[in-house]
Formats: sequence, structure tokens, C-alpha cells
Amino acid sequence: MATKLDAAQAAREIVELVGGPDNVISITHCMTRLRFMLKDPSKADVEALKKVKGVLGTVVAGGQTQVVLGENVINVYQEVSKQNNFKEEAAIDENLDEPKKKKGVKGIFGEIIGYTSASVTPAVPALVAGGMLKVILLLINLASPGFDKTQTYTILSWLANAPYYFLPLFVAYGASKKLNATPAYAMMVVGALLTPAFLNMVGSGETLALLGIPVKLVKYSNSLMPALLIALPCAYLEKFFNKIVPGIFKSLLVGLLTITISGILAFTILGPLGAYIGGVISSFFMFIGDNVPWLGVGVLGACLPWLVMTGTHTSITPFIPTNIADIGYDPVIRPAFLLHNMAEGGACIGVGLKAKDKEFKSQCFSLAIGCILAGVTEPAIYGVNLRLRKPMIGVMAGGGVGGVVAGLLGIKAYVVGYSTILALPIFMETIGAAIAGVVTAIVVAAAVSFILGFDQDEAHA
Repeated sequence: MATKLDAAQAAREIVELVGGPDNVISITHCMTRLRFMLKDPSKADVEALKKVKGVLGTVVAGGQTQVVLGENVINVYQEVSKQNNFKEEAAIDENLDEPKKKKGVKGIFGEIIGYTSASVTPAVPALVAGGMLKVILLLINLASPGFDKTQTYTILSWLANAPYYFLPLFVAYGASKKLNATPAYAMMVVGALLTPAFLNMVGSGETLALLGIPVKLVKYSNSLMPALLIALPCAYLEKFFNKIVPGIFKSLLVGLLTITISGILAFTILGPLGAYIGGVISSFFMFIGDNVPWLGVGVLGACLPWLVMTGTHTSITPFIPTNIADIGYDPVIRPAFLLHNMAEGGACIGVGLKAKDKEFKSQCFSLAIGCILAGVTEPAIYGVNLRLRKPMIGVMAGGGVGGVVAGLLGIKAYVVGYSTILALPIFMETIGAAIAGVVTAIVVAAAVSFILGFDQDEAHA
């Protein structure tokens, strides 16, 4: 197996190749990638980054230059931060000019995806942690019926549910950072929609008005769209008032005016509008899940490897808790995510069985275990399947066919959970459909990858 990575050396090389520390606006990370926001993305030498030891690949998407490091991401991230005095998501210069945007429909769509993806990124670790805790609680209750009636279960459930209930706050934070605004303002306005007093009024059905304008009583916990919309006026109003308010009064008036106007817009227009848009999206997924589930899960399962590589998969992840909150289950997204992970692992198994080099064979099986048991696919994508090209056909076939099988059998995720075989209990009474889809995805991906083969010399190049 490969020797241990020198994280300090990798950090130095990566920062240098993204244009040096002076070119870095902010840095954060997800489970497998360093995510750089750069002043001038063109200064990043993407091809040279791919050759740095430990780097599995690079992605430029959502306004970020992303460096895929797999299991080494945290160690390298810590070294990058320590060597350059970076703080997570901290802007080095808040007044930087934005890079030129692409025009037309494609450019607008890219901006929306980039904004959504960047807004959701800070919430991903908490969503994963909470989902896995939910899975553990489910497993304990299955092994020891009645555990869900204990105070221990209740308290740990509060902990597991927290990132989903307060998802709008995480999104408000991420959106504000993406817009180079003060997160506290958007978080404050969004937080007002989550206060117990407002939720009590939602439950009571009383009428409510703000400045004579009727306020629609909506439950905003677990939602995505309202926070995405609310962060926009917060950011632009803050910048506007910073320009027109005299310096001596900025600390007193900028925040006051920003949250007051944004708050009025949030309660009367943006919150209800966001809830409506989210409801339409959830209804779309419910329609697919009830009428053509095999198509929705199959198509998304086949397309996910490419969405993961471009980073756009994070823009649809938040609709999982939204679907579960609105309709009680997710019939498409989480099932497709699970089956894609299984297909990545299956393709690695197929490659491993075909490989002649013993070290590479062992690596493939290790990566397969990571996909299937841990749900971490990017090392498999960049280290094996994409690099050898033909196995990607196996991944798409496995995800697609597995999705069709699971969809036809009525798969539904009732808990947000995570995309790993250990999270099968989240499918509850449809667990049989999930198991059938998992087995199909792994077997089909492995078989197709084995039959298509690959360049043996390229495997350990």
C-alpha cells in the first residue's frame, strides 16, 4: 500500500499551485475535498495540482477550485490553515471584484447552482453526523425494542435532529459567506422564523400581520429555499447601507436597517415564497416517487457520478430533509445517492477482480469497502473509475439498473441518514427494496467493469 502522505509538503504545494496565499479568499473542506475561493481562479494550475502526491483530482465548480484528497483532506486542510493563518470560510479581502460571469441561460443556471452549493456546504458535516446518529438510534431500538421510549433516546434524538431542524440557519450562514456579507444578519432574520413564539402561532392558526400586511403562517424548520432567498436582501442591503451611511453611524445603523427591512421581507414575501417553491419541488419528487419511481431513481443514480465530480450533487442534497419534512419520505434522492455509492464500490470490485497488479488489486477492494460501508466515493472515482474511464460505464449501469429495481419495488427513505449500507434501516418498511437495489447496483457495476476491462499498464501508472 502507499506510504503515509506528508500533509505539510502537500499543503505547501497545493497553496502554491492555486496562486499562493495572496490569491486565496477563503478555504473550507467537505469530507474529501479542499474547497478554495480564489481571487483569480485562472492563476490555479489545475493540471499541476493533479500531480501533487495525495491529490486524487480537481474540480472547478460553484465558484470554487476544489482539490480532491479523500481520506487525507482533514490533515492537509489543517496544514494549509496553519501554514498560512487561514481560518475556515474567513474572507481575506471582502471587497474583491467578482470574477467575470458567463452570460446567458447557462451562466445564470451556473450561478444558481454555485450559490446553492456554496450555501449548503457548511451544513454537510452536521447533516451527515446527525443522519448517522439517527441510524445508530434506529439500530439500537431494533435490537432493544422500547429504547425509543427512554429519556436517553429522546435527548439523543434532539441532538440528531438539530442540524435538520436548524438547516435554514446553516444555509443562511453559507449563503452570506458566498455573498461576502455578514452571516449574523441573515442568521438573525432566518432565526426569527424559527422562534417558538412564531411556531406556536403557526400551530394555533391565528391571524398575523406586519405593518398591515398579512403574514402567512408557515413552519420553516428543515427548509432550504426561504434561507437562500432571505440571504440575498440581507447581503445587498448591508452593502448598500455601508455605502450611504456616514462612517460614524455605520455600527449603529447598518445592521439595524439591514435586519429590519430584510425581516419585513422575510415574514411577508420571501419566507412564504421560499416555502412555496420548496413545496413545488417536493411535490415534483412525490409525483415521481408515486408514479414513475424507477425512472427518477434510475436516471439520477446513473447521472450521480458526474454530478459528484462537478460538485453539483450538493445542491440537491438539502431537498432530502425538505421532502421528509413535507411528505414524510424521500422516494428519489437518498435512494439514488445510496445506489450510486454502491455502484462505485461495485465497479472497484470488478476492476479489482480483473487487475493483475496485487497492490492495485488491494487498493481497489479497499476503496470498494469505503464506498459501500462508509459512503465515501471520491477516492474511488478519481483513484480508479474515472482514471481508467471504462469502469465509469459500470458505475452508471449499476446506479441506473439498481435505481430502476429499487424504484419499481417502492423504495423510500424515511430518515435523512447517509448513503451507506449501514444506513439501510432508514428505509424502514421498504428496506427489502433497498437491499434489492443495493445488490443489483453492486453486481451490475462489478460485472460491467470486469467485462469491459481496462488498460492494465495504466492501472498502476
